[in-house]
Amino acid sequence: MNILNKFTCAPSQLNYMVNMLNQKNTPPIIDYIRESTNGVNSYTKIKDTIRQYPQNFFAIKLSALGIQDSVVDCIDKTNKIIKEAKQYHSRILIDAENHEIQHMVNDVTDIMMHKHNQEHLTVYKTYQMYKKDALIQLINDLNSDRSHAIGIKLVRGAYLNQDKHLGVLCDNEHETHRQYDDAILQFVSLYKPRDQLLCATHNMRSVFVAKQYMNKYNLTNIEFAQLLGMSDQMSYDLQNNGYKTYKYLPYGQLHESIPYLLRRLYENYPMINYVKL
Repeated sequence: MNILNKFTCAPSQLNYMVNMLNQKNTPPIIDYIRESTNGVNSYTKIKDTIRQYPQNFFAIKLSALGIQDSVVDCIDKTNKIIKEAKQYHSRILIDAENHEIQHMVNDVTDIMMHKHNQEHLTVYKTYQMYKKDALIQLINDLNSDRSHAIGIKLVRGAYLNQDKHLGVLCDNEHETHRQYDDAILQFVSLYKPRDQLLCATHNMRSVFVAKQYMNKYNLTNIEFAQLLGMSDQMSYDLQNNGYKTYKYLPYGQLHESIPYLLRRLYENYPMINYVKL
């Protein structure tokens, strides 16, 4: 259990972990880790956590809100969660998921950004740069005729084992890295006022690339994030040098954490290390 707690925390530990990360000036991105419904009311749990921890980032998975069962019901729940977040001065990251439902996740996220990002940036969309079409999608979104701000969470990808047989991924690791770094450049070139970029990465080159653009153009709309228990030294170095940096804090019961932990194991096991988030 001590090993598991390095990467996730139980609900009873959440208050301690939130306080600890805030004290280290690497505030949390709080994520209820469950990825399915199965009789559990994730919607209520997420809303309760938003009320308990105001003025924070929250990551949500639309699979936990039943998007695979009813998009209409998922839109209603997501909308109410975001309204709750706005009331408590928090922001919502809508996580990317496996390819089979990602088109629905994208559609719901686009609806929520248009609805809730008109005056203030509240909702972020996640782009998985190990996908062949991710860079084009990002450019199209930034160039779109829009009145709302876009929040971008940039990741390499977390569903390799599920997506790799579908023909949607980059041909190799180098192409994934190139797309990620190109996405940072495209954001710097195309962003509009109030747009924000969150570089969720453990890759030293990508962090270096983002920092170079920030320093060259005096940008304040790029931030960083790393997973709990991973790249801690990178997180603290960024924070100590004045770059806003978050730690992704998944919480839930042990059985709820298994899919997340298996993905982390798969992605980082030396023999099958295709992509690092």
